[in-house]
Amino acid sequence: MILLFLLYGAIVVAISLWYRKHSTGDEYLMGNRQTSALLVASALFTLIGGGELVTLTALSYTYGFAALSLFGGYALSFCFLGFIAKRIRKDGAEQVNLSLPDYVHSKYGTMAGQIVYLISFGAFFSMLLIQFIAGGQVISALTSLSYTQSVLLTAAICTTYLFIGGFKTVLATDLLQGMARLLLMPLLVFVAAKGLTNTIQIKHVDVLPGSIWISLIVTGFFSASSSADVWQRIYVAKSNTSARIGLISGAALMMLFGVALVVLGLIAKNSGTITNADNAFVQSLSTMLPHWALIVAIILVLSTVMSTADTEMFLLSGMTLREILRLRGERKNNEIKNKQSVIGTRILMVIITSSAVLLSLKFNNLISIYTWLLSALLIMAPMILASLFFPNSIQAGRISLILNLALFVILIFIGILTPDNSYLIVIPGLLVYALTYLFFRDKHNVADTANEKFE
Repeated sequence: MILLFLLYGAIVVAISLWYRKHSTGDEYLMGNRQTSALLVASALFTLIGGGELVTLTALSYTYGFAALSLFGGYALSFCFLGFIAKRIRKDGAEQVNLSLPDYVHSKYGTMAGQIVYLISFGAFFSMLLIQFIAGGQVISALTSLSYTQSVLLTAAICTTYLFIGGFKTVLATDLLQGMARLLLMPLLVFVAAKGLTNTIQIKHVDVLPGSIWISLIVTGFFSASSSADVWQRIYVAKSNTSARIGLISGAALMMLFGVALVVLGLIAKNSGTITNADNAFVQSLSTMLPHWALIVAIILVLSTVMSTADTEMFLLSGMTLREILRLRGERKNNEIKNKQSVIGTRILMVIITSSAVLLSLKFNNLISIYTWLLSALLIMAPMILASLFFPNSIQAGRISLILNLALFVILIFIGILTPDNSYLIVIPGLLVYALTYLFFRDKHNVADTANEKFE
């Protein structure tokens, strides 16, 4: 199986070498902002990582097709962002934005921007941990490699091709890995289903309570809407139309892949041999597939884990470099074209990835990390979305951000934060944003009226 790793690594490194000549700042960091709708769609679709493979299969094992509710929230968010992509890209072009923290810096100032950067960094560092943990657990279960070896090999391959080729490599490998998913996942589901003597029946699964179904949709919608990696893909599109079509197409592809994962969870449920929902994905592949299909499954897992890990590695290093430049007072509109940006991004990528690898070897509680990730993104959601429609509400955004951050800390401290109730962070933030916005708007209106009378 080590040969399979090496072969996969050789393919993606060859792709990165093809793009090696694109080493200037804007090309390395943003692909020169000329990304087609197809590449935007594949880049969004491949945000589904190793954590989702395990968690969605486990949810569908228990709740059937209702497990798609979280993915449904993601898809609705992509479609929504597609229709407002023109607004997002307009501000991004004026400020030469790389990702979401840049947008907040330009809209709400330094303090809010730094808070959003810290939240985004924590969330996407957690996502990177999830990829290494899930990838290590699944690959070690399907091969003769140990967990440590699986994590180290995955991280080494990702770091190598990103170090060489930059963001264009991310997009190119996302397209390759997305095509592999669309072809291989249905094949694996078909082969696994062939081994069943009984027909898959939804009646064998529990019923997901309506309140939880709705809360998961809300959580998925708001977390994706305020996700830095999604905003980055909007900024790199070559036009508003490319961004819109790419977002909507990415939503459709994500739902198709989600349906395949749900069916796999139902197959595991009906097999009669798999009794643990948390292990449904791994056990369904390791016990219900012939040897040739197992090789296909390993390729699927590799492409899924790496396509998300490389995104988070690149996003984290790019965001961090921008914050360092701001702190040093070197943040300029043309700074992204500076060759030092490429060097700095590469150094940070190695440091961040090495830290994630070390932590993934120490901690492997996948569900807790995934919950933290989704909930942290919700802290920023009311401020981000409202700013697109009420651009002059600086005070409202800052107050909403601080309140949501406080709620997040309180829910963690008292130990009741889960994906089922994390929407509680969003609702108070939206209400406070609305009330604050109305208060300051009325205050400004009174001042404007007084000035007019004085004149």
